[in-house]
Amino acid sequence: MWNLGSLESAVMDRVWASGEAVTVRDIAGQINSSRTRPLAYTTVMTTMDKLFRKGWLERTKRGKQYVYTPVEARDACVARLMRQVLGRSADPEVALLHFVEGLGRERSTALRSALHRLPDADDADA
Repeated sequence: MWNLGSLESAVMDRVWASGEAVTVRDIAGQINSSRTRPLAYTTVMTTMDKLFRKGWLERTKRGKQYVYTPVEARDACVARLMRQVLGRSADPEVALLHFVEGLGRERSTALRSALHRLPDADDADA
């Protein structure tokens, strides 16, 4: 994800995949299960605290530990980031054309489908 480091992205991937509130221990265990050199618990804790301070995670005290949930769903996050990037373009139409040119057949079909699901502007005014 944009503006996230590789460990932050790995943490967010696992938090989103969990579908429920997670602890630092949960995420550290998941990350370390696929590593030859495990990360320290405190490294994961610091990363999750940074994600909380950046607004990516919410946290709630449960007993002596925090549990974390994502602030928004992955798809909503991707959409927000795409809007932010598009908003930086001097010519959004040209940026969109470049974007669409780079889509493969499957994603291009998905984009067409999504556009057809939007209400017409005339319908929204009614």
